Amino acid sequence: MDDLLESPTLALARWAVQTQWAEVPEAARLATRRSWLNWWGCALGGAADPQVDRLVAALRPLGAAGSAPLLGRSERLDLPSAALVHAFASNILDFDDTHWATAIHPAGPVASAVVAWSSQYPCSGADALLAFLLGMEVECAVGMVVSPAHYAKGWHITASCGVFGAAAAVGRLMQLDENRMVWALGHAATQASGLVASLGSSAKSLNIAHAARNGLLAAQYAQAGLSASTAVLEDRFGFGALMGEGGFALGKLPGADAHWQVEDNRFKPYPCGFLLHPTLKACLALVQAHGVLAADAVAQITLRVTPLAATRANRPQPADGLQAKLSLQHAAAIMLLEGQAGVRRFTDAAVAQSQSLRAKVQVLADEGLSQQESAVEVQLHRGALLQARHTPAPGEEHPSLDDTGLALKFHDLLAHGAPHCDADRLLEQIRATEQLADLRALVGLTLS
Repeated sequence: MDDLLESPTLALARWAVQTQWAEVPEAARLATRRSWLNWWGCALGGAADPQVDRLVAALRPLGAAGSAPLLGRSERLDLPSAALVHAFASNILDFDDTHWATAIHPAGPVASAVVAWSSQYPCSGADALLAFLLGMEVECAVGMVVSPAHYAKGWHITASCGVFGAAAAVGRLMQLDENRMVWALGHAATQASGLVASLGSSAKSLNIAHAARNGLLAAQYAQAGLSASTAVLEDRFGFGALMGEGGFALGKLPGADAHWQVEDNRFKPYPCGFLLHPTLKACLALVQAHGVLAADAVAQITLRVTPLAATRANRPQPADGLQAKLSLQHAAAIMLLEGQAGVRRFTDAAVAQSQSLRAKVQVLADEGLSQQESAVEVQLHRGALLQARHTPAPGEEHPSLDDTGLALKFHDLLAHGAPHCDADRLLEQIRATEQLADLRALVGLTLS
């Protein structure tokens, strides 16, 4: 490494290699445990989804057979394919975490690679949890530098930055030295991809799945001695220049007295794109005031949303449950009809159910609204005009589930996608991850 100066790429690699759990403040440790629990619920909740069935079927003819187990399922695949399926399943319900400063869903690419790797090699729960934390911090550190231009250009940032997190996390479990961790980041960067245009299709979850698989492979390439660019983030033709606004000025990395991005991670109360959440909350407020609505009683519904939401989520005719997760019209209609919006309200059947009311929804972009605000007006045939608005209180712009809410979400997700699991026992073991001698014991509790 004598030829390397203290570059952003080297600084990030060195931090990922050297940081110890003892240096992590308790607030960041707590946030890590919560992110870990939320991911397990999402991965198991999506494990039996028909889209996951199709993905596993697609992998088999490609020679993906192996010994790595799939969470919540009976099949076994090769190690990279297991990471791919874990990440796909954890994202398919759109119920995953969100780092608001970057719009990254940090846990998916990282935990999926960590759990796949740890299912094949001895790994303590404490080591897995530290690798998980470091990977999330790496992907968010990269995302913070290239935001907001990266996402605005149409890059699916969870995928394009998540690959760095997966590489760093698995590289840490492999005990890569600084030189090889730099290479792992280099291999990750040249595989970074994923387009926002994929949202609303299964390719969106494949973006994140590829990040998990490619990150794991990046670490394996580095471990095998395959070299990569040693300045991949800041090079003239590197990640920052090509996928951000140019250059790469890395911010201060976390430490005992510095901020950890995991503390800003939030957990969705609804299984859909976060741009829909303010509208769901406004519609819920209307239902709480006036009760659920019958479609034939409504003349018109007007939604006022931020311009970004209007651009990304104005989908009046979602073809299926996947597209419904990014449809303001469906979200508003199903909440007004049902008074709730859990995993069963964003399925193909729910799309058919919302059709008659959804057709009456008009979406208007309002530049006066923040990203966390939304307003709804319902004109009834009998003449009444019902109104509600969601404006978060100061300091609550990015609300999240508390421990009780996370536990309820976990149980709901397992009932949906992995009913064969003992949810109470699994929840207890996930919360005790740091005390596990071998993470394979935890994986084994989920297999069907």
